[in-house]
Amino acid sequence: MVSEATGFSWKFDWSGRRTAAPQPVPPELDYDMWLGPAPWKPYHPHRVRSTFRGYWDYDGGGLGDMGQHDLDPFQYLLGKDDTGPAEVTAEAPLQHPEAAGSFDEIRLRYADGCKIVLDGRPAAGRRVPILEGPRGRVYPGLESDLPGLRRLLAGLPDPSPQENNFYECVRSRRAFGLNERNGHRSCTLVNLAVLAWRLGRPVRWDPHRETLVGADTAAERLFHPPMRAPWSLA
Repeated sequence: MVSEATGFSWKFDWSGRRTAAPQPVPPELDYDMWLGPAPWKPYHPHRVRSTFRGYWDYDGGGLGDMGQHDLDPFQYLLGKDDTGPAEVTAEAPLQHPEAAGSFDEIRLRYADGCKIVLDGRPAAGRRVPILEGPRGRVYPGLESDLPGLRRLLAGLPDPSPQENNFYECVRSRRAFGLNERNGHRSCTLVNLAVLAWRLGRPVRWDPHRETLVGADTAAERLFHPPMRAPWSLA
């Protein structure tokens, strides 16, 4: 469970403005270059400062900005660095077409039944577990209703050592612990979560082919947005 109650904030106050009167572009800003491949929209300072994160054209709110940092440790902890979820569902208010809002809960379910749950509800003194399984729950600070948790942890083998010297990895071409492959998987979690959040319905995903499952035109349109000319990947 990833939530405000377990120490992760989704920064819903970063939501974009639903009404913002167009303003003149400052002379020092190349607004066309700033927009890049994103759709052209009238300039407003709220779109281009740190609050740009609240607009779907550029980011996905606090989830889009910080989600990969929050979720990467869970991918590693669950042994999912080389895969992804098979289905993502979201419970959230209907989202504005331009401005990111809030969500109640987003669930990323893997093929083996394992789930990562993003809880967007206020902490409000709630006691929420970080990990939960058939034998018990683990809370922040290693508090748990699982008998003898610390003894069980002491009996587990140490994880495989990770390469943590980036410069040496560059020289030797060994994979750095936080490398582009597992980073890509963590960013994919965020993009899929944002997709289900915006659509307000489940999204199915093939983690091996890394493609959406089924003829889901609306999801494909959001997953592969057109690029504004003259930008292209060709």
